[in-house]
Amino acid sequence: MKKYLYILTLCVFALSSCKKDAGPGGTAVQSMANEWWVQVQTINPTTGAVINNTNKTYYKLSTYNTSDNSSTMMWFDDSDANKGALGEKVKVNVVQSSLTFSVTNAADVSGNISAPGTVSVANGKIIPNGAVGPSSKAVTDAISYDVTLASDVTPVIYRFTGYARTRFVGDDH
Repeated sequence: MKKYLYILTLCVFALSSCKKDAGPGGTAVQSMANEWWVQVQTINPTTGAVINNTNKTYYKLSTYNTSDNSSTMMWFDDSDANKGALGEKVKVNVVQSSLTFSVTNAADVSGNISAPGTVSVANGKIIPNGAVGPSSKAVTDAISYDVTLASDVTPVIYRFTGYARTRFVGDDH
């Protein structure tokens, strides 16, 4: 009889320990966090004229939450040595209600930007369902932003446009 009582007690403990907890939830900037494929053109800051629009290479960009899960800042990471365009990694200010982001003279933590190593991001905007994957034709979010580097001897604006990664192999570059 004791044997059955021990088994019954063990079963009760086992079943009570299987209580499911709530899911982990998202991050504070999940509406703006993603992996992106972007192309760049260079713009003359004085005239607004396109200097170079011949580079059709896609570069990888990642946007993600900060370690303190701030709802007003996110990481802007183009530091992938193989797929990054300029190589910067900075925290940008975000306004989630308008899906915009920017920062002025932020310190580049990747170490890829020449001294003084500061980056400005302006006119950053995410447009929900504003792009289509080039191969899959899947509707996805669009992104655009301008970058200036304090280390540039001749001032230039790097204008980026692109789309959110669709996870279709044909859309990855």
